[in-house]
Amino acid sequence: MSAEVAGADVSPFLRLAVTAALATVTLTWVPVASVGGFDLRLPYMMAMILGAVLCAFPSQFATGVSLLLRMILPWLAAYVLYLMLLQVNLAGGPTKGMVFRQVFFLACALTVAIGLVGTRADARILRQGGMLAIVGFFAFTEYLARQIGLSWISTLVHFLSTGDLGFVFYHFLREMFQMVAPEGVDVPASNKNIVAVCMFIAMVLMRAGYTGKGADRIGGIITVVTLLTLVVFNTRSVLLMSAIGIPLAAWIGLVCRGVQSPGEFYLKTALIVLSALALILVLSAGSAAMDQITARLSFEDQSTEGRFNQYSWAFSRIEQNPLVGSGLIEFQGQNVHNLFIGAWLHAGLVPFLLVVTAYLGLFLSWVLFVFRLVAAPGSWVLPVRVEWVAILPLLPLFRVWVAGDAGHPGFGEWIGFGAFFGLVLANRRARNQDKSFVLHPAYRVAPS
Repeated sequence: MSAEVAGADVSPFLRLAVTAALATVTLTWVPVASVGGFDLRLPYMMAMILGAVLCAFPSQFATGVSLLLRMILPWLAAYVLYLMLLQVNLAGGPTKGMVFRQVFFLACALTVAIGLVGTRADARILRQGGMLAIVGFFAFTEYLARQIGLSWISTLVHFLSTGDLGFVFYHFLREMFQMVAPEGVDVPASNKNIVAVCMFIAMVLMRAGYTGKGADRIGGIITVVTLLTLVVFNTRSVLLMSAIGIPLAAWIGLVCRGVQSPGEFYLKTALIVLSALALILVLSAGSAAMDQITARLSFEDQSTEGRFNQYSWAFSRIEQNPLVGSGLIEFQGQNVHNLFIGAWLHAGLVPFLLVVTAYLGLFLSWVLFVFRLVAAPGSWVLPVRVEWVAILPLLPLFRVWVAGDAGHPGFGEWIGFGAFFGLVLANRRARNQDKSFVLHPAYRVAPS
């Protein structure tokens, strides 16, 4: 790699810290310590270490914070104000750490974003960090599974032959989560949803870090393995966004790298659409395993019915206290699985409007980025696959409509947001501000 490539003059300690933060993102279920009732998980600790390393570079840290806050302030201010009002509304009652988690996860996301800016979005960090996150998850879970007489292969064979998702959830994944949990803590099988989100984010970052000229064969293999794993995890929101995001990334890549003629563009676009439809048909093929997955994806199961019951109950409570909310109340032991309904239910009308404002700010930032990218592909100058960068916010933007913890973004979702805005800011600096940032010609994306 040429010495001119971005990141060549970046401290190896900072590069290592950012890589480690990304490499552990799929291990959100591995605790390190308990601090004041808060379980410090491995990726949380690595994000904190990254923050400490960034403090050793005060000029880079201050510049990164200033530029990042200036870019994201419209939606960030609305969201932080919402959290403040939520905390005031929940004061004196049970909070279950809801606001604290959001502040902490948001701080982790900003730390990762500033780390990527500080390393000038070195593509090797994305490639190595994302790949290690996926490979490390499989290696560690395989090690744990063998302690209880199981393995990934035996579990997959059992699932494909019987379609028994309960075995996968409760006798394989949950048992591994429980093995590393603190004594006396009962880990729910729903932890798989958090891991699924993190695996998708790690896969996208890994694909974004490819700088070769030809097809990313290794990345393609890891993508297939990751998608098969997500099918087994059967987290519908992640599967749905994978089915939308990967073809979208392929189409954006087609636009950015250019085609020789309009006919070629339309042909390749049609092939991308047909490939997506073929994938759906394959997943719908008759087998015990696929029948179980199809039933889940049809949104006709107990989980979907439970959400509708949640929403109906939540709206009835909102009608009783539309202005100030009802505090942290639950339906059958669970928070409502929707950020907007949850904000109105728990904190009232003003926090609801703030959440809507923050979400619209995030959504518009992403949409404008994609539109500008398609209109002027040459504006992206980083040695990073921009088509994969473009789909980073897709899953986090969707998950707030259906996720637990009152719809608040989890650690993986916030890392996706942080990585996206960090890479966008790094590209902006590379293009407009940092004149010493010179890319090797082989890594430049040719305009269409």
